[in-house]
Amino acid sequence: MTGRSDTEPVVVRVDRDRCIGSGMCALSAPESLALGADGLAAPLAEFADGGAELTDELADAVDLCPVEALTLHSARGGYRIDPAE
Repeated sequence: MTGRSDTEPVVVRVDRDRCIGSGMCALSAPESLALGADGLAAPLAEFADGGAELTDELADAVDLCPVEALTLHSARGGYRIDPAE
């Protein structure tokens, strides 16, 4: 992962038009992501709003998404961390 700062809080964004609800993300990082009532990925509260610590499981979940629907962004600066643009 490029641009990663181990101390920087991150937020997860889900491209709901891309997400197919495979569940790989929720299985990989259940403390960070879940499938919502609509069957699509949804970040848990702290990863959706204020930001939380980036874990290896969350980084893996982003990398494992089969349709690249997940992106990590800096909670402080808003810039994209992973995947690289």
